[in-house]
Amino acid sequence: MLKKILTISAIVLAGIGLLALSGFAYHLHSNERISEVIIKVSPANDGGFVTAKQLSTTINPKDTLLTRRIKEIDEQAIEEQLIKNVFLEHVDCFTGLRGEIFVYAKERVPIVRVYEKNQKSYYIDENGSFFPVHPSYAPRVIIANGYLNNLRQQGHENIYDTIYRQTPLFGMFNLIKKIRSDSFFNAQISQIYLNSIGEWELVPEFGEHLILLGDLSNLEEKLENLYAFYHEVSQNNDWEKYQLINLKYKNQIVCTKK
Repeated sequence: MLKKILTISAIVLAGIGLLALSGFAYHLHSNERISEVIIKVSPANDGGFVTAKQLSTTINPKDTLLTRRIKEIDEQAIEEQLIKNVFLEHVDCFTGLRGEIFVYAKERVPIVRVYEKNQKSYYIDENGSFFPVHPSYAPRVIIANGYLNNLRQQGHENIYDTIYRQTPLFGMFNLIKKIRSDSFFNAQISQIYLNSIGEWELVPEFGEHLILLGDLSNLEEKLENLYAFYHEVSQNNDWEKYQLINLKYKNQIVCTKK
């Protein structure tokens, strides 16, 4: 019995010792000065909507963070400060074992640039969020234009908001997601256009023809037919023969030659 009590006492004392040691180590660590600020931006760290240098200027002007101790750093406040940048989707901040501050920022990934009739434009990212164009950086994305004027509503900053469900913007977004899901069409389609009677037209990257999609019904079938048509044309090298590829009719392709 005594041996059992001594064993339990030893375990308890060892636990208390470990807690005390951990507390002492934490105290020493929290009083260390910040050694460096390391910022990574995804997908690009040296050119895109946002650079690491720009983010550093926001949170660490003139290296002011290097004069502070770890215990004085509020990681959540840094995240909240940086996420105010409209070009960022997510920010993580934490301190390292050697006094570093690590910041990992993820840029928004645009999938379409929408031009209104007045030539004002904006992006929609892969999650459906609207955000503005950048003054000096323009990623290569699908262009959408035509009769899309005045559809964006202030205060409703995501395409999944109920207010957009019955508008062409929502259909356009789903069309672009469908195009992006296929490697061939993602490379081939450079622009989509909503015409005056509510039909969608696609402008290809290669070839001087126009693709009339019509409405968005039977979209899967229409794209499968288009792929089959392209496959046949590519074998005969007949790219330049056609002016219009009409997919609007069910189960058929109507082509207009030049």
